[in-house]
Amino acid sequence: MEKKEKIVLINKKPVTDELLYKNACDLTNISQELQAVTDLLEMVGYFASKKDTFAIDYFITQGKLDNATDVLQNIQHDISDISTAICPDND
Repeated sequence: MEKKEKIVLINKKPVTDELLYKNACDLTNISQELQAVTDLLEMVGYFASKKDTFAIDYFITQGKLDNATDVLQNIQHDISDISTAICPDND
């Protein structure tokens, strides 16, 4: 008795190594963006623990924390897109 291999489809296309690789690269990019935001927040936390109000004020006035918010919103959007893109079609 032969074993029948099931083909998984996403957006009516078979899942390929290239598709999986692209999604893995996209997730790696998101991971790197998260690390950059984490580093920024750790730095602000460090300045706060040292009571360095000058450095904290500088970050706020230069819009660095706004940039972190923008990056986090982009990450949220990208994760949602990838989640949708990897959802297999229902048979």
